[in-house]
Amino acid sequence: MTIVAVMLGWIFEALDFMLLPLLAVPIMGELSLSKMDFSYLISVGLLGTVLGGVLAGMLADKFGRRKVLYSSLLMYSLGTIMLSLSQSFQVASVARLIIGIGLSAEWSTGMALISENVPAKCRGKAVGLAQSGWPVGVMLAILMVMEVYPHIGWRGCFLAAVLPVPLIIFLISRSPESKLWLSRGRETRTKIPLTELFKKPYVKTTLLALLMNVLAMFSYWMFWSWIPTYLYEERGLDVVKSAEWLITTQVGAWLGYISYGYFQDRVGRRPAWAVFTATEALAIFIYLSPGITKDMLLFLGFILGYFTGFWSGFGALLSELFPTRIRSTALGFVFNAGRAINFISPSLVALLSSIYGWNTALSTASIAALLASLIIWAFPETRGKELD
Repeated sequence: MTIVAVMLGWIFEALDFMLLPLLAVPIMGELSLSKMDFSYLISVGLLGTVLGGVLAGMLADKFGRRKVLYSSLLMYSLGTIMLSLSQSFQVASVARLIIGIGLSAEWSTGMALISENVPAKCRGKAVGLAQSGWPVGVMLAILMVMEVYPHIGWRGCFLAAVLPVPLIIFLISRSPESKLWLSRGRETRTKIPLTELFKKPYVKTTLLALLMNVLAMFSYWMFWSWIPTYLYEERGLDVVKSAEWLITTQVGAWLGYISYGYFQDRVGRRPAWAVFTATEALAIFIYLSPGITKDMLLFLGFILGYFTGFWSGFGALLSELFPTRIRSTALGFVFNAGRAINFISPSLVALLSSIYGWNTALSTASIAALLASLIIWAFPETRGKELD
C-alpha cells in the first residue's frame, strides 16, 4: 500500500510539472508571455520546492512521514486551482511557487517512508517501482494534451490534475507509518536536525550528494523543460504531434525506472548509476544531432527515456547514507535544494537558445549527465545496507 500511495503521488507530481512545458505555446499566447517569462514560471516552481522541501523533510523527521504527505497534497491542490484561474504572469508565478512548495514533500518523505518499511535486499526494487510513477505521470500529461486539451483548454487540464488528490490522501491514510521512525520517536522529536547535515560525519556526504543531484537535475531539466518547444520550433511539430513523439520516450522511461531498481540491487548503487547517466549523456548528444531524421528521433527517444531510469537510484542511495533521525531532512534538503539551484537551468537554456540555437543550448544537458556519472564514485557502496 505504501509503495502504491507514493507512486501515485509521484505520478501526479510529474503530471503537474510536465503539463506546463507541454502547454507552453497556448499558455504563452493567452497570458502574453515571452520565452523568458515562461522560463520563470518553470523556474519559480523549482524554487518553491526548496522552500517546502527542506521544511517538509525536517517536519517529517519530527512529526512523522504521513502527516507531512497529507499537508503537501492539500497545498498542491490549492496552487494548481489558482494556476488554472490565473489571468496574469504575476498570479501564475505565485501559483507555481505554491505548487512547488506543496509538491516538494512528496519525493523526500515518500522515499524515506518506503526505504524504512521494506527489507534491505529489495529496497532498490521498491524505490524503483515508486519512482516509475514519474514517467507514468508524464505520459498522462501527454495524453491529456492530446485528448483533453483540444476540448477544455489548458486551464481545464490543470483543474483535472487536482481530481485524483483525494484518492492519494485515502491511500496514504491506509499506509503504515515508518516503523524505524516510530521506534526512534522520542529522539526525532527533540530537535530540528537540519544543522546535523553540515557537521561531521555528514557534511562531506551532504555536499557531494547535493553536487551529484544538481548535475543530474541540470541534465534533466535543461533538456525536458524545453523539448516540446524544441520539437515545435526546430522539427515543425505542433503541440499535439510533439506530445505523440514524447510518449515513446516515456514508455522507455517507465521500463528504465523499473529495471534500474532491479539492476541496482544486483550490481550495486555505484555501477548502476554510472552506466545509466553516462549512456543518457550520449543519448542526448545523438538525439540533438542535425542529421537525425524524425523516424530516428522516435527510436532514440525510447533510448533517451529509458536511461532517465537513473532517478530510481537516488532515493535508495540517500536513504542508506543517513540515519533515521535525519533521513527525511537529508532527502528533503539534497533533492529539493538541487531543484532550487536548477532555478537557473530553464532560463539558461532559453538564453543560450536565443544566442546559439536549440542544439547547442540543449547539449549542455549531455555534459551535466556525464559529470554526474563520475561523481557517484566518491560515495561508498551501500547495496544491502541495514538502516539505523
